[in-house]
Amino acid sequence: MRTFFLAFVLAACKPSPPAPALLPPAGGSAAVEVSVTTKGFEPPRVQAAPGQALVLRFTRKVAETCADAVNIQGDPVKHMLPLNRPVDIKVTAPPSGELSFVCPMQMFRGAVVVSGK
Repeated sequence: MRTFFLAFVLAACKPSPPAPALLPPAGGSAAVEVSVTTKGFEPPRVQAAPGQALVLRFTRKVAETCADAVNIQGDPVKHMLPLNRPVDIKVTAPPSGELSFVCPMQMFRGAVVVSGK
């Protein structure tokens, strides 16, 4: 019984998933898939080089969520996210720090995080 419990605990303690791989460039910018699920934005953090151009490809996969749109830091446009239809948003990673994105109610948050030089 003790061995079974230990195996169960070890199986439940999975390492966090790796950072998402960048998709092939779309018009010179790397594309990253971001799903909107019951957990919020997945992945919640996207790694980028300083000043890197990216396309964040948001796909809302659940009907009942406050994340039916996304606001990108510094962008005055509220980007609507129709159910099961990808929406591409072009962004540029800042020189350092992060560029945040949130649902309109600010309950779900994510960010493009600058790493490396």
